[in-house]
Amino acid sequence: MNKNRSIFPKEPKDKKEIHQYLQALKQADIPWQSGKVLAYIYQTIPEAHEIAHSAYALYLTENGIDPTQFPSLLHLERSVIAMTADLLNGGPLAVGNCTSGGTESVLLAVKTARDRARDLFPHISDPEIIMPKTAHGCFIKAGHYLNVKVKEIPVDKETFRADVKQMQAAITDQTIMLVGSAPSYTHAVIDDIEAIAALAKANKLLCHVDACVGGMFIPFAKMLNYPLPAFDFSVEGVTSISCDLHKFGYVPKGCSTIIYRSKELRQYQVFSTSSGPSYSVVNPTVLSTRSGGPIAAAWSMFHFLGVEGYKNAVKDCMEAKALLVKGLNEIPELSLLGKPDISMLSFVSTSEDINVFELAERMKSKGWYLQTQLKSDISDAGIHISITHFNVPHIAGLVKDLKASIQELKSEGEEAKQLPLDPNMLKAMMANFTPDMLHGFTALLGSNDQGVPVNFVAINKILNTLSPSERDKLLVAFMNKLFSNEA
Repeated sequence: MNKNRSIFPKEPKDKKEIHQYLQALKQADIPWQSGKVLAYIYQTIPEAHEIAHSAYALYLTENGIDPTQFPSLLHLERSVIAMTADLLNGGPLAVGNCTSGGTESVLLAVKTARDRARDLFPHISDPEIIMPKTAHGCFIKAGHYLNVKVKEIPVDKETFRADVKQMQAAITDQTIMLVGSAPSYTHAVIDDIEAIAALAKANKLLCHVDACVGGMFIPFAKMLNYPLPAFDFSVEGVTSISCDLHKFGYVPKGCSTIIYRSKELRQYQVFSTSSGPSYSVVNPTVLSTRSGGPIAAAWSMFHFLGVEGYKNAVKDCMEAKALLVKGLNEIPELSLLGKPDISMLSFVSTSEDINVFELAERMKSKGWYLQTQLKSDISDAGIHISITHFNVPHIAGLVKDLKASIQELKSEGEEAKQLPLDPNMLKAMMANFTPDMLHGFTALLGSNDQGVPVNFVAINKILNTLSPSERDKLLVAFMNKLFSNEA
């Protein structure tokens, strides 16, 4: 029996004991409060988060399932959407909804395209969307959930932007939507949205812009005169945009938005069924019950920071990115991928002496958390960094520790470069892989008392040698085991 398995408590505990337990439990999490975690966490000035957290708590119980009974939430959501649409040049006819995150926003955009095609184009029996290979994996997830085919087209190997000619060649009579990123997560480059949208319009297709990362960043950067390309509703042919507020909007998780050019298009997002004996189920988003907390927090954050507050945050982040890029250019063993448009970037190793997984672990020993990325047919294995306002004061220290870690790794022998499992044995294991075989990997690589691996260097080295489909077999089995009650 797993010693961590919980049974329902027989006796109540006092609130002090509960709070102390939770505080102790958090000690194993990555220490984002240090400002040296450059993924997952988006933070700005403490005063803004105090306001947002207070608003979140005030609306923690209110339920967005029925806007007629919680008119204050209806008002707040309409207001948040209107303000976001205003930033994205949506005009007075733009509509949308708040969602739990970028994945839900994208899923709704794909559902809208699918259901619109069912209504208007009955000849489409096998609907498909077309997107660059740099687009976020949540589109593939949406296609999987909604039975919509996803065509991935190549990108330029130097700029990492979508190849619009290849996108045009991929269009068929079953295509329902084209997708562009503003920017892509990995390389932080904005696709040629004007060309993609024009292509969509010429072929009477929808055009969705995934601005989950950049939607709350690019508008303020453009106000600061950074020369970034058009990406929003100012571009004719763009029909919908996903924009996360809990990224560079600095709203507490989870709060994203999906915005449409008009309510005529958004009607395909809404679901309703009245066939059951209970109340009619009518939902504008995937969720029925929705906490009002994130919506109230978003409204409060927008009003507290305003345009000037967000411009200041973006300015600081862009200056920090420039400092990091300068530092990377001074390290011959590392190479920046593309020319990132916002304060995110990825880099790879150019030296046989430097393994990026070893480098990330060495940086972790110095207090940094950098997100590793496996190799693909677009780029080699690398490290991703997202600079938020909270990270800005620490970027000079990051560059210093990167340089030191490079020299430390160069002074070590060949042992650090070795794969922790014989390649032939690994190949044989994956040829006949079953979830039960995961125990063998766990025994080899080790895990803590929560079942979380401890040797991420070895894990990443193994995953990096596998094909994407082989990785997925391992990762599905691992995630299934992680959330089980196995010993």
